[in-house]
Amino acid sequence: MPSSPDRRSRRLTELRAGMSVLTSAAADLGVGGQTEVRVLPDGRLWLAEQGIAVTAADVYQAARGLVAAQLDAIARTTGDPVEDHALAWLVTLQTNEVLVGVEDGPAREDDAA
Repeated sequence: MPSSPDRRSRRLTELRAGMSVLTSAAADLGVGGQTEVRVLPDGRLWLAEQGIAVTAADVYQAARGLVAAQLDAIARTTGDPVEDHALAWLVTLQTNEVLVGVEDGPAREDDAA
């Protein structure tokens, strides 16, 4: 059963957002140059390299797809289940979250909002 035009369009937008996230991350690691990303008045992001405007949901879905692909690749390479790597990654992120909280000291009341 073929995809609807709206679904194909949404998927294409997510793929383009994913490419932008990937190239920006690579640039952060010294591979390639940074791409221009601007916030438009309506809150969407303009991805200059792709020539499209995307929503936060598009970027979230794109990032989710990239992380899933990375977890799958790691699991295939190591032969360990995805769950092992996902949990290890989550523990690392949670540890980093705690360390940031310790470094920043107790949250001020005006930061809690």
